[in-house]
Amino acid sequence: MAGLSIDGARKSFGDTEVLKGVSIDVAEGEFAVIVGPSGCGKSTLLRAVAGLEALGAGRIVIGSRDVTDLQPSDRGIAMVFQSYALYPHLTVYENMAFGLRIAKTGKAEIAEAVRRAAEILNIEALLDRKPAALSGGQRQRVAIGRAIVRQPQIFLFDEPLSNLDADLRVRMRYEFASLHRTLGTTTLYVTHDQVEAMTLADRIIVLRDGQVEQIGSPRDLYERPATLFVAQFLGTPRMNILSATATVNGRATLANGREIALPPLAGALEPGTPVSIGIRPEDIAIGAASGALPFTIAFIERLGGLATVHLQGAGGGEPIACQLRDDGSLREGDTVPAFLPADRLHLFDADGRALARRPAE
Repeated sequence: MAGLSIDGARKSFGDTEVLKGVSIDVAEGEFAVIVGPSGCGKSTLLRAVAGLEALGAGRIVIGSRDVTDLQPSDRGIAMVFQSYALYPHLTVYENMAFGLRIAKTGKAEIAEAVRRAAEILNIEALLDRKPAALSGGQRQRVAIGRAIVRQPQIFLFDEPLSNLDADLRVRMRYEFASLHRTLGTTTLYVTHDQVEAMTLADRIIVLRDGQVEQIGSPRDLYERPATLFVAQFLGTPRMNILSATATVNGRATLANGREIALPPLAGALEPGTPVSIGIRPEDIAIGAASGALPFTIAFIERLGGLATVHLQGAGGGEPIACQLRDDGSLREGDTVPAFLPADRLHLFDADGRALARRPAE
């Protein structure tokens, strides 16, 4: 087990720069997740760590070793791919043992390593089967087992759950978390699914257009997004964003002319300053309260005990989504008061950077 340091990683394909000076440190034993939209460079970065892509600039250090120019087999890593990459003509046992056989490991040592990995993954009964006789989840376990037997310093996972159905993804997320608790191996995991990132990560690295947008724990990024992009990328339903203009006395006017109170900020906003106001759907309160504004219910998504209520403000303006317990009393077309608590608002400047709040006294 070892830590990982990526320093100033750059990579271009032709005239397109895919990685633009990415620097990341992953602590020993940490489960770090790289998340971002398609094309942001996350898989390219993972492949560079694995040695499958050569960097144009920068370096990669695993433990105390600079591995930037080493072959993949010399880096002490094991990678699990989206496609599983199992040999169809080999049994589960032979697939898991393949890398050790190439490394000329003794038969007894191979058998013990495969047995231990199969026990951890609960696939002992599958060792004589071939991949065609396995379900998607079982194939993924075999691919993970093949990585485990190598006892790597670092696990690399490239969107390993994207080919599974929704129910199996949920169960496999639990198994990934359980596996990490059992092995404690440093893990770098790439996904475009923010739910996977939020549920699995010790820390999340948000990439955007080949650059690091923000790094932090799932709670930090959810509650204190540094940019408008992070605020909307993490969270389901996504954060509501309202265009507004600062007025006086710590207030702002929305696009439809209505006024709301803002949270105390570290620096005063000049009247007339454009801002973007964000609020999570679960932070909006429906019901009579001082400062509540009237909204019309445009649409309700009912999800069993929860409902996402889409509200349209009087006089137009951007609709907002509110998430709450569903008691069946709300109806589309109803007019309801909704309160946007000042202490739950997130403010962003014209460049999409979060405005700092005044420290609590």
